Amino acid sequence: MLRSCSTLLRAWTTSAYMQNVVAGVGIAFSAGVFVSLNLLGAGGGRPESADVIQTANAILSSVWFLSACFGGTYLNIFGPGVTMCFGICTYAMYVGALWYYEVTGQAAFPLFGGAIIGVGAGAVFITSGYIQVAYSNDQNKGQFIAIQNTLQAGGSIVCSILPVILNRNNIQRGGVPAAIYATYIALMLVVALLSLVILRRPDEVKDDTSSKAIVIERKSVASELLSNLTVFSDWKLLVMLPAFLPAGSFLIYLGSVNAFENSLRARSLLSFIALIVQIPVGHILHLILDNHGWTKPRRALFGLGFVALPLSVAWVWEIVRTRDFNRSFPPENPVDWTEARYGPAMVLFVLNWTASVLWQYIVPWFIGNLDIPQDKISHYMGVQRGFLAAGEAICFGVDAAKISYVAFASAIFALYAVGIAVLVYMGASQLVESSSRQLDVEAREGSEVGVDHARDEKGGPSSSASDRFTSIDG
Repeated sequence: MLRSCSTLLRAWTTSAYMQNVVAGVGIAFSAGVFVSLNLLGAGGGRPESADVIQTANAILSSVWFLSACFGGTYLNIFGPGVTMCFGICTYAMYVGALWYYEVTGQAAFPLFGGAIIGVGAGAVFITSGYIQVAYSNDQNKGQFIAIQNTLQAGGSIVCSILPVILNRNNIQRGGVPAAIYATYIALMLVVALLSLVILRRPDEVKDDTSSKAIVIERKSVASELLSNLTVFSDWKLLVMLPAFLPAGSFLIYLGSVNAFENSLRARSLLSFIALIVQIPVGHILHLILDNHGWTKPRRALFGLGFVALPLSVAWVWEIVRTRDFNRSFPPENPVDWTEARYGPAMVLFVLNWTASVLWQYIVPWFIGNLDIPQDKISHYMGVQRGFLAAGEAICFGVDAAKISYVAFASAIFALYAVGIAVLVYMGASQLVESSSRQLDVEAREGSEVGVDHARDEKGGPSSSASDRFTSIDG
């Protein structure tokens, strides 16, 4: 009995699907908590403390850039369990630093914490990003990405429920209650332990569509570092850098605008609704990306269109809406959820949040569908996460400098526009079918040629196999 339970438990924990779920839970209660605090306004601090918190976040993102760009090296050396556990613990420390600052007003701890969590953020995101791309296959890559992002959103939702409940009668701007900080830290430490115990190296994980392990040869530290450096010579990765850069910018912008104009309970509700909407829309995207009736280029371009159109509408709307905002003079009476003007603000916030976060779904999918050696995927995902962090660092600096919101939004939209153009090119010309997909295509072609030949013999109408393939797959 005990042996059968042990075998069942091992099979459960070595499943690629379950590894992805645990990685998603890890990011939910690390980055998800961070998202929740940012959406409450300036990393969870009071608006008058925003400069210090934004400086800490800028330090975080700057360190995160280096940590992630070379994260594939330490991930392959220490393994996913240790790497994810370490990263989550740094998030717990940073939440404690924000709590300390909330109580004392002393800036040293959150600034130091910003540097430490920069290393930890790289560890968390490189682990989760690697698992969603490397442990999946051509049949479920979109699903793996959507599951992780759903769990991250779920973690943020759980962490946003408390502020909504505790602040339901608070119409003033204010800080985050101590009970919320304590709850967040406890959740993080539990999930850190779970990640340490469950997450496995690739050669211990079974592909869910077969019984084969994902075998990757372990290398020395020097070999891993050299392999990491060589990815910067790949032109495909370099071309995609503009698509990586703006991926996290919306979080800083929306958190800042939210704190500028809304009451605490109003901005708590905004973030809560946006996170809920993100989940079903993200799974619609994954159904497009995993539609095996279509070729990869068609899936890529339809998925990109599904994201890019609302993304463009949202940022143009932001530019128009904020053209008269003066950051030196925040409104004396912040907008509350009982006011009529709150409705349009909610629609825009949810549209912008959902479309912008879907950008973080589709970019890893593109990377995962390039022709990349299995042992280098961690390095490519590290660079992607690193440049996301670089974009965030720039945005934190822009926000700390109190650049006008209309200029801020315009710059972000320009970066997204370049990224969209890059992904259109990559999707149309650089994505290749997997060998299994090619076999499916050949089988379909053979079947349809046989049908056409039979029709020809009977004198019926016929069409070429290539025409039929085009009509199905574009």
